[in-house]
Amino acid sequence: MGFYKVRAPNLPISRPTYDHQQQEQFANALRLYFNRLDSTLAELADPLGAASLNRPTALYYSTTDQTAGNTDEAYPVEFENTYFENGMTINGNTDSEITVDRPGIYNFQFSGQLFSNSSSPKTAQIWIRRNDIDIGYSAHAYTDDANGAYLEVNWNFNIDLQAGDYIEIMWATTNTDLSFESVAPSAPYPGIPSVVMAVNFVSNLEGFSIATAP
Repeated sequence: MGFYKVRAPNLPISRPTYDHQQQEQFANALRLYFNRLDSTLAELADPLGAASLNRPTALYYSTTDQTAGNTDEAYPVEFENTYFENGMTINGNTDSEITVDRPGIYNFQFSGQLFSNSSSPKTAQIWIRRNDIDIGYSAHAYTDDANGAYLEVNWNFNIDLQAGDYIEIMWATTNTDLSFESVAPSAPYPGIPSVVMAVNFVSNLEGFSIATAP
């Protein structure tokens, strides 16, 4: 039984004079409510109690190569595959906008596989965009100068969102020889996605002091 199954009882309206039958109905309604509440709290105290909680979460990934058509031009990272999602959706023409249904603090865990197709030095910058507005000082730079080499990108961040807000991961490169590359399965390997994004609800916004993003 999860908390979503526990509802406040519909108590009978009191009468001007004492009524034994009405008092019994009142007591039974409260007894049933508290029994359900006790049962739910007992489940949460169990080692697997977290199974009673329903929290927004999602996992998105891409199995296609993502290249830049031009240098120093911003491109959204795309996630055309959904493994699971609850309380959020992937939207936009490019499957890049991760939209949440509920306000809160969310944790985003982004990973990608950059591939260098030449030996010249080149740098990719990756940053956060919320509701089509770049988050100031959110960029990370990754440099690679090895021909035929992979560079792993891992990034974990928390951000505040209102219901209906969406997050995109943007990227740009100084050289189009640097791209996110997916590798098809080949025994004994299962295949490599070009990018992966895991999203988890952390907390509601109550009590937080949130500064304006620079």
